[in-house]
Amino acid sequence: MKKLILFSSLGILCLVGEVQAQLQKGTRYWGATITSSGEANNQKYDSPYKSDAKFTNIYPSLRTGWVFRENTMFGVDLSPSISFARSKNNLVGTEIKSGYNGVAVNVTPYIRRYKSLSSKWLLYVHSGVTLSYVRSKDFQGDESQFENGYGVGLGIVPGVAYRLTPRFWLESDVSVFNLNLSYVNFNNNNHVNFQTGLRSEIQQYFTLRAAWYIQKSN
Repeated sequence: MKKLILFSSLGILCLVGEVQAQLQKGTRYWGATITSSGEANNQKYDSPYKSDAKFTNIYPSLRTGWVFRENTMFGVDLSPSISFARSKNNLVGTEIKSGYNGVAVNVTPYIRRYKSLSSKWLLYVHSGVTLSYVRSKDFQGDESQFENGYGVGLGIVPGVAYRLTPRFWLESDVSVFNLNLSYVNFNNNNHVNFQTGLRSEIQQYFTLRAAWYIQKSN
């Protein structure tokens, strides 16, 4: 049922050629987001043992595009992800520190197809191919280990955009109807992942993005 809804949405947007274009050919697009998550834990026991741990994830994204024909955009998305994890364990005066640093650089050429609902509202389907480079560092005490990897993925997600001013828009990918296929080679392991439909947490349904649509001067 979820697949039927997703592909029905794609079909509808592919048949909107007769809708009056909201975005003119030559319009330039810029979009940006930054999200983060983290957690810190501190545990103490009756014994001399205590533990401190924390992790942080940061996900910036910069996206640019060009409307090369009415209601259709081509662009590129640069979206690194940065992760830090630290732990400190203390037992009878002996302190052991360990941690993890990770970075993934994702480059995604994409095609976006729009449907105009009104002078302020647009629907779109965003599809792209992601190429990724991954590097990590694990350390414990004075010892550290580096790993490198790569990945490739295909993603399709619908979304909605709302115009606040002629140039400034707010837009959101609606991941409730997403489709993702990815392959990752990392740490001598191969991973293939296919995902569609609902996310596990409601805050993952929507990604709010600030966007600028700059029309070509005549």
